[in-house]
Amino acid sequence: MYVLKPLDVVVGLKIGLNEQSFRQFKGEEELGFQSQSTNSVGDLAEALHKAKGDISRSINRLVTLGLVGERKPKEGDVISGNRKYYSLQRKAMSDLLCHGIRHVFAPERTGVGRGVPTGWSCKLLTSPMNPPETPLVWPMPGGKVNGELLEPLYPKCPEAALEDEGLYALLSLVDIMRTGKPRELKYARELLEAKVMELHS
Repeated sequence: MYVLKPLDVVVGLKIGLNEQSFRQFKGEEELGFQSQSTNSVGDLAEALHKAKGDISRSINRLVTLGLVGERKPKEGDVISGNRKYYSLQRKAMSDLLCHGIRHVFAPERTGVGRGVPTGWSCKLLTSPMNPPETPLVWPMPGGKVNGELLEPLYPKCPEAALEDEGLYALLSLVDIMRTGKPRELKYARELLEAKVMELHS
């Protein structure tokens, strides 16, 4: 039996973001853009601060569970180091994040400390919702914001998010789905679903 792990959510979203970036800027090399990732195991491991073995097993689970699919190479694809190409199954991932994530990966609050803001406290999210008076933060050494500590989906998640604004915004919305109140959930669900469906498959 394959059981989804918290890391898998991040890997799946990163695959979608990388595909989106590559498609968006394909043919615009004159602007100085170079694809930052081929979604190879090595590239994903480096971007997400995880071991290659962890990423490989995560992709296998995602493919088996129907959240990521293997695809054929497309014109203009950068040659992948592992000669496999993946696409995010956007509807399946959206359904999981918008309706099941809070039940599968319930949040654990671990006290007060310094870290990286998440949820509505993330500056990348704009909404009519007021951020909590005490910010919600992922614990991280050297973090600049003091707040209520929320366990991230995996320990190096804050570092990976700070290196990719798209990933940071998505994971902050995921944390709202994990922790939010009913009114917050309705608004965050609409925003998260729209962002996931914008990703390339």
